[in-house]
Amino acid sequence: MDYDICIIGGGPAGYLAGIRAAQLGAKTAVIEMDELGGVCTNRGCIPTKSLLEVASPILSSGKWTDMGLDINYKLNLKSAISRMNDVVVYIRAGIKALLDSNKVDIIKGKAQFIDRYTLKINDKQTVRARFVLVASGSTPSIPDIEGIHLDGVLSSDGIFTMQSVPESAAIIGGGAIGIEYATILKSFGTKKVVIVEFMDRLLPFMDPDISSYAKNIMEGMGIDIILSHKATALSSSAKGIKLGLQPSSGSHAGDTAALDTDRVFVVTGRKPNTAGLGLDGIGVSTSKGWIDVNMAMRTSVDNIYAAGDVNGIKLLAHAAFHQGMIAVENMLGAQKLFEPALVPSVVYSKPPVAMVGMDEKSAQKAGRDVKVGVFDLANSPMALVHGEPSGFIKIIADKKYGLVLGASIAGESAYELISVFAGGIAGEMTVDELRRTVFAHPSLSEGIAESAWAVDGLSQHTMNKGTV
Repeated sequence: MDYDICIIGGGPAGYLAGIRAAQLGAKTAVIEMDELGGVCTNRGCIPTKSLLEVASPILSSGKWTDMGLDINYKLNLKSAISRMNDVVVYIRAGIKALLDSNKVDIIKGKAQFIDRYTLKINDKQTVRARFVLVASGSTPSIPDIEGIHLDGVLSSDGIFTMQSVPESAAIIGGGAIGIEYATILKSFGTKKVVIVEFMDRLLPFMDPDISSYAKNIMEGMGIDIILSHKATALSSSAKGIKLGLQPSSGSHAGDTAALDTDRVFVVTGRKPNTAGLGLDGIGVSTSKGWIDVNMAMRTSVDNIYAAGDVNGIKLLAHAAFHQGMIAVENMLGAQKLFEPALVPSVVYSKPPVAMVGMDEKSAQKAGRDVKVGVFDLANSPMALVHGEPSGFIKIIADKKYGLVLGASIAGESAYELISVFAGGIAGEMTVDELRRTVFAHPSLSEGIAESAWAVDGLSQHTMNKGTV
C-alpha cells in the first residue's frame, strides 16, 4: 500500500482528518482537485463572514450616534472584495502549511475509485490505501426553473464576485445563506431586497422563536419577506429580471404573482459532489447522491468512510471537522460516534441567531416532558452597554431532572454563547449546574445563568419573577 489513509477532498472534513490521521501515525495523503479549504474557506463561511464584517458597522451606525460618535461610513466595494480575497488566500495558505508540517502529502487532481483500495488521479497516477475517506463536499443545487441560467441569476457563489451593488435583488431561499446575503446586500446599499421562502417561516429548521426574531430583524432593516411561495419562472424584463411566484401550498396554490429585480440569488440548497467518483462500481451505497454512513462515518464498504457535506447529515463546516476526525480515528481502532445533537446551527445575521439540540416541539415529539426558560437580553447590563439589547436566551430542559436538552439564542455574540450549551449538552449538564456557574459581570454570558433560573420562573433580572 502507498498510504494508510487517502482522503478525497481538502475541505474542512478532509484537511482536518489528514492532520488528525498524521498525528496518530498514519501515512496520509489528501487529494484535492480545486483549492484547499473547500467551499467553507473559498466560497462559503469565510468570504461571507468577511463581507458581513464590513456590513456590521454600517448596520450599527445608529447605535454609535446614540453613544455620542458621529460616524459616516462609505462602502468601497472593490476594497471589501479585495480584503475578502486576501483573508481567503491567507487561510488557504495556512491549511497547506498545517498539512505540510504534519507531513501529509497533498496530491492535486480528481480521484476515481478503481477498486476499494485503489484510486486513479486524473487518469494518470494511481495510489493505493488501506482506508479511504471521501470528503468531496457539495455544490449549489440549482432548481429546474425556466430562465434559471439568465444573466443576473446567480448561485450562492455569485455574491463574492460582485463588481457593483445592485439596485434591487431577490433571494430565493430563506435559510441561513439567504438571510446572510440579504444582510450584506441591504447594508451595502441595495435599495430593495426581497427574500422568497417556500416554507411558512424563515429558518424553517430552527426554533420557531428564532424564525420570528429573524423575520422581525429582516423587516426592521427594510427587507421584504415573501413566505409560502415558490419561484416558477425567470425572464428578462425592461427592469432587469422578472421573477414569477406561486403559493407553495394552500387554497391559493394556483395563483401567480411576479416581481422585477436587478439580480436574483438562488440559495435553495446543495447537492453532493459524488459524480465521477466511481462509488457504484465498488458497492458504496448512496441516496440521491449522498453517501450513506453510520454515525461512525463508515459506508457500506468497510474500509471506506465519508465525512462532511457529502454524507448529507449536517452541511456545516464545524460538523465536517468532527466527522473527519471521528472517521480517521475509527479507521485506526477507535470506536467513536458522531452526535448531530451537539452541532450548533448559526446564522450570522445582525444580530446573529443560533441553536443547538432540541426545540420544544422536537423534545416533545421525542417523548420528553419539558420546561422552558427564556431570558430577555433587554435585561442584560452588558447588552445595554453594547447598545445591543435585542434578543433572548432560551433553554429547553427535561422537567424531571433538569437536564439541558437544547437552547436557542438570538442577539449579539449568539455564535459564541451557543457553544456553552453545546458543551453542556455533551456533558449532560443540568440547569442547576448552569445556575452554580459563576459568570463574569458584566457579560452577555450572565444571560445563560439567568435563562437557567427562568426555567422555574426564578430569573433574578426579570420583573415579576416567581418564588422558591
